[in-house]
Amino acid sequence: MKIPILHLSDGLHLYEQTINSESLNFSGSDVYPYPLEIKAEVNKFEKNIQCKVHLKTVAHYTCDRCLELFDSPLEFNFELLFRSGKDKLETDEEDVINLSTETVEVDLTERIIENLILEIPMKVLCKDDCEGICPGCGTNLNQEACQCSEKQIDPRWEKLRDLLE
Repeated sequence: MKIPILHLSDGLHLYEQTINSESLNFSGSDVYPYPLEIKAEVNKFEKNIQCKVHLKTVAHYTCDRCLELFDSPLEFNFELLFRSGKDKLETDEEDVINLSTETVEVDLTERIIENLILEIPMKVLCKDDCEGICPGCGTNLNQEACQCSEKQIDPRWEKLRDLLE
């Protein structure tokens, strides 16, 4: 998503765009196969441009426990601050981007990709109480009971069983 800033007047401006994740050219497009609805609220004041971005889509995940595919709605916000001119804004904030005086538009694509990647959970579960799959027979325990006749005991622990007897 590109926002023209060359002749942008001071004040609040709204931009909306729906794009396909494939057009972003990043490896996570299989996680986000549905269109991305992007709303950017741009507030220009003096040499600063504050950009509040709201992104809405549906994510397509594979459960880490049962390996089932499922869709999950996703909505999040992030903010950026652009500073144009020769004098750079000295700050510890990572979301402040200094622009040269020749910049005519701001491209949010990189920041959108970064935030989409950050929104992928560390552990993806189809539901909080997902049972997973049986390591013995491979049955999805969310759908049916385990078909294993007897619990398999690791042979490395057999000597400990002798101590119980």
